[in-house]
Amino acid sequence: MKEKALSLALGLSRDLLKELRTSYSEGVHWSRIESRKPAHLWEVEWTEDGITLLRENLGIKPEEVVASPDNKRGTVYAKFRNPRIIGVLIDGKEQNVLCRDSVKFGIGMPVDVRWDGARWVVVRHPRFNGKY
Repeated sequence: MKEKALSLALGLSRDLLKELRTSYSEGVHWSRIESRKPAHLWEVEWTEDGITLLRENLGIKPEEVVASPDNKRGTVYAKFRNPRIIGVLIDGKEQNVLCRDSVKFGIGMPVDVRWDGARWVVVRHPRFNGKY
């Protein structure tokens, strides 16, 4: 299982998984997927043994692992100077949400967001201004 999918399934941030990965042996518990990118940018894939050991060490039961996280729907209430962040009302609370580019988002626009373990992230970006 790739590390990105594992972080979503366990509800842990990628930074935390990276720290935990240093304590596990490479090749047995995890490995890098070769690509044309530089070696330090290769994707990480966890083995079944590594995932099992990680769950045991963290105290996560197999039933608690979620295959796909629940997305929430919110409404854009603000746009900031930083084009990578928008203000979204999620369950009545104002949250800062990470996005690729806030130019095409409009105030009052409905947005699907997901929790990636460390912050809220936009699931789907609009193709046209103000249309989702």
